[in-house]
This record gives sequence, C-alpha cells and structure tokens, in this order.
Amino acid sequence: MKKAFTIIELLFVIVILGVLASLAVPKLLATKTDAEVTKIVVDMKNTFDKIAKFYITNGNLSAQLKAAPSDSTDNYYNIIMLIGDDPTLKEFEAIKRAYQNHPWASECFITTYQNESLKIEKMWQQSSDKWRQICYALYTHQTVKEWMKNGVKLGGNQIFKE
Repeated sequence: MKKAFTIIELLFVIVILGVLASLAVPKLLATKTDAEVTKIVVDMKNTFDKIAKFYITNGNLSAQLKAAPSDSTDNYYNIIMLIGDDPTLKEFEAIKRAYQNHPWASECFITTYQNESLKIEKMWQQSSDKWRQICYALYTHQTVKEWMKNGVKLGGNQIFKE
C-alpha cells in the first residue's frame, strides 16, 4: 500500500494556511499604507519648509498672500502655486506641477494663508478609495493633527519641535 496524505489531512492544511493568510494580508496592507503616509508627511514638511523659505526671502510674498481673503479661492490657489514652486504667484503651470508632484495637496487638504501661517483643513472628498484610505490615515497621524490644529507658522518658526 502506498503512503499518501488523506483528503482530511489536506483539508486541515488548507484551512490552516487560509487562517494564516487571513491574519497576514491585512497586516501587510496596513504596513504599505503606513509607509505611504510617512512618505507624504516628510514631503509635506519639506514643502512647508520651502514655502517658509519663499516667505522669508521674498519680501513681496507676504503682502501678496495677505491681499487675498483667507476664505477665498485666490488664497487657496496662491498656496498651491507656492507648493508648485512659484513664489511670484503668477505662473498657472505651478498649479499643475503641485497637483502632479504633491497629490496630497489636492486630495487630502485645503491649505490657505491666515495670520502669517498656513491653515490646513481636511478636504471634504477624495477622488478614489485609495486616496480616501491614505487621507484618513494622514488625518490620524500625530504631526498632521498638530499642523491642522495649530497651523504652520511662516517666518522663522520651526515646523517640527526639537
């Protein structure tokens, strides 16, 4: 008689593998989202540092930002142009660059200028389920929560506390 596995033994192995997979796959997906969120938070910090540099080195920028009311679309697009590397606030291609290079700026947040700082608010709707998941994870990140609560001061203050 040949030695072989019985159907019951094979079923037990398949069930055990299924249970292990059901435990491992969600953890793996969560790790991917966490990595994406961390990458975006670092990009946000670098972008805010760049805007602060523009603000400090360009004397006209402060007056231009103050000219647009904080609840206006002009104010929002001024910040998007800064995110797209245009401190003159005149190059509309900068809006396209910002959306391409920093999609979090249009998918997750409404960023405006108010009282010499960047005010960051939640975007009310995302374009896809992928972005919805990433944005919700960003909203719970401690650093992003602090930025949303306190804003990001321009003009010399640090974004991260030492």
